[in-house]
Amino acid sequence: MYQSTTLEHIGAAREYEGTLRIDIKTMQAVIGRSGVGQLMSRWPAEVYDISDVMKTAGAPEAVGKAWITRSGRAVMYTIKGTRYLSPLAQVQGVLKGTRKYANVSIMRELPGSIPHSLSSQKAAEVSA
Repeated sequence: MYQSTTLEHIGAAREYEGTLRIDIKTMQAVIGRSGVGQLMSRWPAEVYDISDVMKTAGAPEAVGKAWITRSGRAVMYTIKGTRYLSPLAQVQGVLKGTRKYANVSIMRELPGSIPHSLSSQKAAEVSA
């Protein structure tokens, strides 16, 4: 079976006092100051749930990771097992102060249809 990936806008990433705050419909996450430096140096950075940061007085457990994709065109976030994506140029603009926010999209895997030529081959095999 074939799958296709779709991107659906779900939130925004903003700069807040040197951190990158990721506002998604279901939660708010943050990449700390040192993590932002790591990320822009093309190293993976840890992502934290903002509510955990407040509850644990600054010693939270990571809920995900962020990294720049191999193509160098996007920032990928994995937060609590869900994949999100932001254009790298927009994230860099946010960190430089030239943009208010960067779009955050969720990646959804949708089952696709089987190409017609393969489906007719399968039907021929079944009837034979």
